[in-house]
Amino acid sequence: MTIVSALADISIFQLLLVALMALFASIIGGLAGYGTGALMPLVLVPLVGAEPVVPIIAISAIFTNSSRALAYIRYADRRRALIVLACAGLTTALGAYGYTRLTNAGAALVIGAMLILSVPLRRVLRRRSVRIGDP
Repeated sequence: MTIVSALADISIFQLLLVALMALFASIIGGLAGYGTGALMPLVLVPLVGAEPVVPIIAISAIFTNSSRALAYIRYADRRRALIVLACAGLTTALGAYGYTRLTNAGAALVIGAMLILSVPLRRVLRRRSVRIGDP
């Protein structure tokens, strides 16, 4: 399958919508520091289905986080970064394996549940004064 054949079913209007949403999500992500991966599925799932959205967002996150890492490398605490990388490597491998076991409907259910649960969970954590990071 080539890129051209993969894009054959997507209209120019849909591609423009994805590009505009990506621009909006990148602005929000740049201002808030997060949110790009939460906003893009809202536009991508109806266009390409739930199953390919996670790899698309993962590739986008690689670009985003690589550029942030390069921009702030001099401020990084290398010891903490190695600890996070070790933990993230294991959990990423487990998550990727779990994702391969999902069907399109299962992927849609997981994405939808996480989007729905993210708002109340954030409010509960804020109410309990839970902070991640240095005080």
